[in-house]
Amino acid sequence: MGFKKLFNYMCLVFLSGLGLFNSTKLEARYTEGSNNELLYQNGIIISSAFMGLFFAAFLLEIFLMRRRSNLSSPVIQNKSKNKSEKKEKPSEKKEKPSVKKEKSSVKKEKSSDKTQEIIIIEKPDEKSD
Repeated sequence: MGFKKLFNYMCLVFLSGLGLFNSTKLEARYTEGSNNELLYQNGIIISSAFMGLFFAAFLLEIFLMRRRSNLSSPVIQNKSKNKSEKKEKPSEKKEKPSVKKEKSSVKKEKSSDKTQEIIIIEKPDEKSD
């Protein structure tokens, strides 16, 4: 969509330049101080303003396109790293020894924005009878 916007902005800059050109040629035909001359002088001002506005939008769109391309490339690399990390995590879980004698209970506390989990591990009383 970025190149479509660039093309539209360039067309609008061209049309504004065409209006500027026509206003200057028509303004030169009329005598000084007439209403028609003032009308075309206003046309020159308006066309110049539109041309500057659309040219600035054109440059801004180029800047945003470059920024989007720079932001998208590291994200792709991070996704590939995350996939490789996810593949390693199940193997890590298998290596951990399991504790059968200990009882565990999970207690959840809600803070303002985050949920925290507190794991309490209780060891059974070892009473010899």
